[in-house]
Amino acid sequence: MNEILGNLDSLRRAMDNGDFDAIIAMSPENVPYTSGVGIWSQKVIRDRLAMVVWPRYGEPTLIVATNEEGYVKEKSWIPDVRGYRQHADSPIKLLSDVLQEKGLSAGRIGFEPAYLTTDYYLELLETMPEAKFESCEPMLQTVRMIKTDAEIEILSNAAIATERALMATYSTSRPGEKERDLVARLGAKIMQAGAELPSFLFFTVGPNSGYAHPDPTDIEVQPNDILKADCGGWFNGYFSDIGRTVVVGKATDEQHSIYNRLAEVHRQTIATMLPGVPANEVYRQNVEFYREADIEFNLPFAGHGLGLYIHEMPMLAAYDDTPLAPNMVFAVETRVRWPGVQGFHIEDLIVIRENGPEIITTFMDTSRLMEL
Repeated sequence: MNEILGNLDSLRRAMDNGDFDAIIAMSPENVPYTSGVGIWSQKVIRDRLAMVVWPRYGEPTLIVATNEEGYVKEKSWIPDVRGYRQHADSPIKLLSDVLQEKGLSAGRIGFEPAYLTTDYYLELLETMPEAKFESCEPMLQTVRMIKTDAEIEILSNAAIATERALMATYSTSRPGEKERDLVARLGAKIMQAGAELPSFLFFTVGPNSGYAHPDPTDIEVQPNDILKADCGGWFNGYFSDIGRTVVVGKATDEQHSIYNRLAEVHRQTIATMLPGVPANEVYRQNVEFYREADIEFNLPFAGHGLGLYIHEMPMLAAYDDTPLAPNMVFAVETRVRWPGVQGFHIEDLIVIRENGPEIITTFMDTSRLMEL
């Protein structure tokens, strides 16, 4: 990322209408959303903090480790970039200096408690004893729920590219190949399709298809095996998330029956996703569709928002009553698994439009169980 893709006008309105004097974006999702630059090391080195101080009045400041400073200054739209030496300087000390510089020593500050470690939080309280710190995560989640046209274009292109990479992997799969080799090929094809990196690669063979997220193994593809995939990549910092199921050779009547019923549940669920419908109503109907299809249901959600994070709000789950709205983007996943036996998974990218849901991932025909 090196441009403003998110809805920063919406963030500014939220700040104007809210109670925070400033917020501190610090997660690997909200830092790029507010600064326009993704910092890869932040995803894997938890104590390498990157933070955007976004005041109600005035301009934001971006705080990063010095080894990322040059890259960030080149890529971010924020001109005020401050660096700290990791393992020598305290990033929290620099953060408190910036907050005090902005006149916020006793301010009401929003931060991300789900990301900041307790050690860092206690240090922040010690260095800013008069400030009041509260979670700004609900506000940031609400802002990010509605995607801009630029975000939708990235997410759509990413999903299409991933689906094509998955189909290319399926079409070259043969009996005798090892599961881990298929995983490696899928990862390479996702990168060849334009991803910076694969984000997750669950490509399971035969009995392993009954597990959700197993490690790749040396199990070999056998004739008539199920190949089930749940995979994605990072494209310009945004996730793709696709699920597909095929059979090498000829599927059994039972497999066709299960898949056909699952595909109908998937179709029915997507059809309910109209603007104004609460997310938990989609989930409630999804549960009912499973029951009518005589498929066991023990899943906590029917899908999730997708963006800079894999599971964004709203969640199509019992606890989330957020009304669906145009420009929300979802990964809708319909699946069933019997551990160590077999499993089936269909997952599509859906954009909510004014007149209803639009299915983006249509390269593979998911209405029937594909036989290779």
